[in-house]
Amino acid sequence: MVSDAPGGVSIVFQGGPGETLAVGARAEERGARSSVLLGHKNSRYRIGYFDGAVLRAEPVDETGLTLRRGDGNAVGTILRGATVTAVAATGGTLFHFVPDPDEASTPDLFRLVILDRSGIEFGRIDVIRGVGGWASHRLADRNGDTYLWWDRTGESLAVPILGTRVVAEHPLDRIERDVLLAACTDIALGLRPYISAMRPGCGACR
Repeated sequence: MVSDAPGGVSIVFQGGPGETLAVGARAEERGARSSVLLGHKNSRYRIGYFDGAVLRAEPVDETGLTLRRGDGNAVGTILRGATVTAVAATGGTLFHFVPDPDEASTPDLFRLVILDRSGIEFGRIDVIRGVGGWASHRLADRNGDTYLWWDRTGESLAVPILGTRVVAEHPLDRIERDVLLAACTDIALGLRPYISAMRPGCGACR
């Protein structure tokens, strides 16, 4: 969820009810609400995990976001273009981000499908546009399990994106976690359109 605090706008990631995992923020130290309202093409982000680990996301150019841990070790790159792909530091594809084939956009949220390197569905990302998006639910995996936002319906803020929700079919490893949290931060704080429904004219991202 996006949090509007005195020091600026950040995104707080939770792994469950009351379980704060990490906080993402702009690294430019100007994380004012106006920055999120306007978006910035070359934003840098810092994601601080509550176990003390740090992930930094920095632009390579207009289309690339490179990810490094606090000790400088490379994690990978998010390549943004007509489609968005995450590539590991070793060069192998990790994820493709594509629109939900059934309903990519509603008034309350955008729906993305995460595909693995073989093109198999790995998980989902919901990008929350309106308060009602927090309460929206659907079948999220092949087993027919329904996932809900655990303990709240969210709150209205004067920013275009209220937060993101990630559902995966198995526990994330460290690289997968870093990449998906960086993508969510890029979408929510950088207003980056990861699918065509989020591009100009959608009223949220640019």
